Amino acid sequence: MTDKPRPEPPEPYLTFRQAATALNVPYFKIQRAAKLGLIPIYKLLNSRSYVKASEIKELMRSN
Repeated sequence: MTDKPRPEPPEPYLTFRQAATALNVPYFKIQRAAKLGLIPIYKLLNSRSYVKASEIKELMRSN
């Protein structure tokens, strides 16, 4: 019997405030980057906008 590696759990969606706290970035900078289309936003079942921390980190590395 071979052990298969466990798949990684999906990355959670974060609100702008949660992402700002987790990444130690000002809230308004995440808001502005989303408004300018620099990071993708996700809208699930309500009108609240969500982001992924990995996409914000990628943007921060590229600048």
